Amino acid sequence: MFKWVKRQLDKIGSPTLDWVQVEVTTYCNGSCIYCPRTLMRDRWINRDMPIELFYEFIPFLRYTDLVYLQGWGEPLLNDNFFEMVRICKDQGKRVGFTTNGMLLTEDTIRTLVDLQLDIIGVSLAGITARTHNQIRKGSDFNKVISRLELLRKIKAEKKTQAPAVHLAYLMLRSNFHELKEILPLAKKVGAKQVVASNLTLIIDPKLSAEAIFNDTEHVDYYHSTLEEVRHRAAREKIVFDYHGPGLDNASFCCRENVRHACVINVEGEVVPCVFTNPVLSSRYTFKDQSLLLRGMSFGNIQNESLTRIWNKKEYAGFRALFDPETARKPEQIRSEMPQCCVKCYKRLGA
Repeated sequence: MFKWVKRQLDKIGSPTLDWVQVEVTTYCNGSCIYCPRTLMRDRWINRDMPIELFYEFIPFLRYTDLVYLQGWGEPLLNDNFFEMVRICKDQGKRVGFTTNGMLLTEDTIRTLVDLQLDIIGVSLAGITARTHNQIRKGSDFNKVISRLELLRKIKAEKKTQAPAVHLAYLMLRSNFHELKEILPLAKKVGAKQVVASNLTLIIDPKLSAEAIFNDTEHVDYYHSTLEEVRHRAAREKIVFDYHGPGLDNASFCCRENVRHACVINVEGEVVPCVFTNPVLSSRYTFKDQSLLLRGMSFGNIQNESLTRIWNKKEYAGFRALFDPETARKPEQIRSEMPQCCVKCYKRLGA
């Protein structure tokens, strides 16, 4: 009886979220040159989300229509990944994840198609093997593309459009020129969307020069190229999404959608975004400053319901800082905002 009453009370004030992101592992089989896992390898803690903890998440599936199984790791390394997808699909939810593509064997692809996975994002850092493989070490561009072609073949064989393929292209100064040719590649693998993202978490100061928003002399070149690709993509009926290349220092609109989404990390902690994930504990570079990256958590789903966590005064106050309708002055907002948000390139539109 107590549990039933608790469930009924929990429905009161439960949020409606655009998505919930669940970190299912912090293990990875890659060594990308920019990734916190690679740069913090001497103190990085690898762990999988146990299936028992994922079961704790099931009651909160009603809060959203989209569950994205992604964090600071390669999701397919969790032995229970397929079961996690199945659980969400059985609840009528859309499910997606992003992968480096190296574990997309034929059996894995067929299982994902049979599970009716909705979205599979594949990370790229170039459209040639030489460029991609140098940046995303441990990944093999040609192998990844061949497996995406196999996925397209299997989808045709099974007469299904799912999963939709999204290409996630990391823009760097050293690989930006190759982005111009992303659309033929997208058509080749049947991708319906390309997301071009910036290097927004800079752990190694030497990588600051790779961030295109720091190359202020060529902002016009980056912008015109991105707009050209966007227009060509529209003609090909491919969605091309990008941010930057310039920074808006006055912005308070976080692109991580912290007001309408949340992240549940590998230990069950509820955090606003992956950049505030407590698994990250390092120094990072922001505008030539070396700063301590501090994680934050508003509660753990093992101890409290997501409704209770979401409605906490501290969490509601945090989200209010990003409300575009706020009447407070920018100086006041900045004084109340955590340093990790004030000094974050995502907040500045990157």
